[in-house]
Amino acid sequence: MPSALHQLLRSVTHMYTVVAEHSRPGHIRPSVWEINGPQGERWFAKQHAGTKLHRREVHAYQKWTVALGSDRAPELVAADSETRTVLITAVPGRSLDTLRLPMGQERHAYEQAGELLARHHAAAVAEPTPETAEEEWEATVARLLERTAGFVPPHNLALARRLIRHAPPRLPRVSAHGDYMPKNWMWEESEQLLRIIDFERAELQPAPHRDLSRLRYRVLHHKPNLDAAFHHGYGRQLTEEEQAACRAYAATDALDSLAWGIQHRDLGLVDEAHTMLENLRLEDGRRVWSGWSS
Repeated sequence: MPSALHQLLRSVTHMYTVVAEHSRPGHIRPSVWEINGPQGERWFAKQHAGTKLHRREVHAYQKWTVALGSDRAPELVAADSETRTVLITAVPGRSLDTLRLPMGQERHAYEQAGELLARHHAAAVAEPTPETAEEEWEATVARLLERTAGFVPPHNLALARRLIRHAPPRLPRVSAHGDYMPKNWMWEESEQLLRIIDFERAELQPAPHRDLSRLRYRVLHHKPNLDAAFHHGYGRQLTEEEQAACRAYAATDALDSLAWGIQHRDLGLVDEAHTMLENLRLEDGRRVWSGWSS
């Protein structure tokens, strides 16, 4: 464990045990260690890969996670901005994407996920989103298409071009989680309770930018029961503007994830990017068919 994390721990206690390392390979990912304290405490010590990620996570713990409710997220124990380190409490449960739950439990978990995301989005007062100049959007899109054109099937590439031709609708910014996926949802079976972790990508942005678009096209697209449970917990269905924004953001996110995954040899992310594009294509086909039939 890096000396910076030992120093952070010693600012809290001089007696602790390093239980395990949970870091993933690569200098672009955070380093994470599981720690036991002298009075039975369970902590995670984390060193962020960048200053922005550190700042986001600390801010989320200081300002936003309280909106989730008591014991629904880790608590910040200590932080040091110079070394980009944090010490947070551990929460019970296992990551939902590693579990195979009975349908009733899974629906209950997704309903809680919707409810907690609604609380998180309401933690900061909604702010107007600055206008994105069409030229700026077009430049971003052009770079993405140039980086990924050789890796996307022609039919999906044509769809992506159409979906991102224009900037998404202007929507209020909310306190978004930034990576709101089942891997960051901890399910505790005995309590039937969901908790949320990993806030290093939390920032003010439109809800469809990442939180809603990723869920919609990576997870919920082929799972209508879970989709219904999630939106019941969230408190509403998405507006037409939010759905349009989800499509545009999902297309750019898929292309960006594909480029990043190929560059860093993250095959799981490459698969997720292709899944998003394919689900966008299937949905687009249904929308066109619906338009013809009406």
